[in-house]
Amino acid sequence: MGMNRAGLKQKRGMTFFLTFTFITLAILGVSLGKIVSAQNRPAPRIVHTEKPKPKPVVIYFVPHADDEVLSMAPDIVNHQRMGYDIHLVLMSRGEHSGARFVINGFREVTKKGKVIKIPVYCVWHNTYHSANEINDPDGYYSTEDLARDRVKEFHAVADHLGIPRNHVHVYDLINGRFTEQAVRQVYDEFLSRYPHAIFRTMSRFDYHRDHAFLGQMMARYEQEGKIKPIDTVYFLSIYKARFTKYRLPVKVVPLKLINPQDRKKIMEAVQVYLRWEPSRGWHALGLHSVPYQFESFMKDMSVQVHYDN
Repeated sequence: MGMNRAGLKQKRGMTFFLTFTFITLAILGVSLGKIVSAQNRPAPRIVHTEKPKPKPVVIYFVPHADDEVLSMAPDIVNHQRMGYDIHLVLMSRGEHSGARFVINGFREVTKKGKVIKIPVYCVWHNTYHSANEINDPDGYYSTEDLARDRVKEFHAVADHLGIPRNHVHVYDLINGRFTEQAVRQVYDEFLSRYPHAIFRTMSRFDYHRDHAFLGQMMARYEQEGKIKPIDTVYFLSIYKARFTKYRLPVKVVPLKLINPQDRKKIMEAVQVYLRWEPSRGWHALGLHSVPYQFESFMKDMSVQVHYDN
């Protein structure tokens, strides 16, 4: 009886062991099957439902063609490097630039009811130009001709700076005669379209009336609470910053390129305003307008700015 009980006990132990082993293997088999199946199954497709964040925007209110290069170019390319969308807003076509007199070779002055032609010398080309050089059909380079060609140069400069055409905006304010109503209409339009943008224009301390007026109006928008002072920068022209002695009631600081390699891009843009190919419709209007400023800028591409009024 003792032996039968011991054998029975041993048999039960063996049965329990076999049953436990079978169950364990069964569980492991299922788990391994799931693992193998998961390895052979294609990876789940990840669907991104979040919309990409819009780029920050910076808007430059440019009084006349060439101000965007001579006064603003380092800031423009710096913000490109920082990932901003750049908008250039040309306020005036600049039809009353003195470059027209240089192209025609004279300026007209009325004395005692008579129109007198006073010769105008081109200091860059060391000659007296004539509208005949540009194959003008009536032999006279008019304000309309000048306005058309200045806008053409402005667009070409924007192309060289890598600014899309739909980010270049041209308005028809008469240069030398900017009005508060006209400037407000443009400012309000861009504030409405880009409420979170930052804004740039010329200093209210600049020598040119149009430059100063844009700065005055933007400062007024700050005072009215429409634009935050931290969102504005004001540029001094090269003439004001380098060719005159000035003391401003605000701190003026130099603004330079973040990456010196961008000098090449700016220089390519500058060449548009130096391009004198009359037979092809390029009249170097920027150069003929302010030759010494271009000469100075090509030597030193830093600009002078202030951050409040």
